[in-house]
Amino acid sequence: MPQPNTAFKAIDKIAHLSEAEETRLDEMRASQTQMRGVLEKVLRKLGVPIRYAFAYGSGVYKQAGYGTESKPMVDLIFGVSHADHWHALNIARNRKHYSFMGTLGANAVAFVQDRMGAGVYYNPFVEVDGVMVKYGVVSMDTLSSDLLNWDSLYLAGRMHKPTLTLRRDPLMRITKQVNLTHAVRASLLMLPKNFTAQQLFQTIAALSFAGDFRMKVGGENPRKVHNIVEAQMPLFKSRYGSIIEGLPNLEYIGEDFLQQDMSPQARAAMLRKMPNNFYDRLVRQGRKAGIRLPPGLGAEQVNSEKLVAVDNIGHIANKAVESIVARPALTQSIKGILSSGISKSISYMYAKNSKYRSKN
Repeated sequence: MPQPNTAFKAIDKIAHLSEAEETRLDEMRASQTQMRGVLEKVLRKLGVPIRYAFAYGSGVYKQAGYGTESKPMVDLIFGVSHADHWHALNIARNRKHYSFMGTLGANAVAFVQDRMGAGVYYNPFVEVDGVMVKYGVVSMDTLSSDLLNWDSLYLAGRMHKPTLTLRRDPLMRITKQVNLTHAVRASLLMLPKNFTAQQLFQTIAALSFAGDFRMKVGGENPRKVHNIVEAQMPLFKSRYGSIIEGLPNLEYIGEDFLQQDMSPQARAAMLRKMPNNFYDRLVRQGRKAGIRLPPGLGAEQVNSEKLVAVDNIGHIANKAVESIVARPALTQSIKGILSSGISKSISYMYAKNSKYRSKN
């Protein structure tokens, strides 16, 4: 573990960017502005009402290890009020975006969206106004619940990384911040007393990949988390700066070095602010690890203190996250065969594997 630079005497809770990082952040924001203009044209071209929208992934933000010649498909998420009504409008206007599911009608599409996987219905390999996109449709209720409660971490995890907002919704500003705060707190359970900003952001970025079967079968680059954080460090600092500043148990102790309060009381209090789904799974994993944890709502304080006191709490926390991610990630991928069709699914898997093999 690297040691903090003792030349820094004053403790500052705000992440200051270096001059080079400030320059990179300015460049990234200029690129974001340009990309937003392109993608807003895509949304207008679709011609259907979208309540909230954002873009994410390597098609929007560069990742280390990929050259400028690589032009990945742009990933989009559309938050809508009523999935069946939205798909009815979109099928009428953009039928070619759908697989055979489009012939079954909007109700069938909405059923598959809501009842299978993580509540997202993707249409991949759609060219709109010269831009190749993959857009996912999710109800606003499902999206908000995942951000607040970590039901599946499917979208909440993607939103731990930098995203580009295309359509704003007032309620999403609050729920997004809650989700990012959850991510920091979960990561602190997995980190030692002293650590670097890069270690924090890599732990955060890895949450949505924990338990994802694609990481085990070559569907994703095993260095993906490292590549994301390395290339996007200024964006991570900007994204999480105010959250780090606002947490009483976390502070900067030097340039890019942080320290957390490791007292059982502080860590137990932090754990009790996490989503119930995460806490329940943490208790379950703790019992599997041999920790005696009494049942019942009244045992929350005792259980929290017992859990944070064990040496392997980081491993237990990671297993809890895996248990949230694993099933929705698998069923969402299986659902992709229905929503994309066999030919597009094969093309998508081939593109993902080719992108990974070309960098190894």
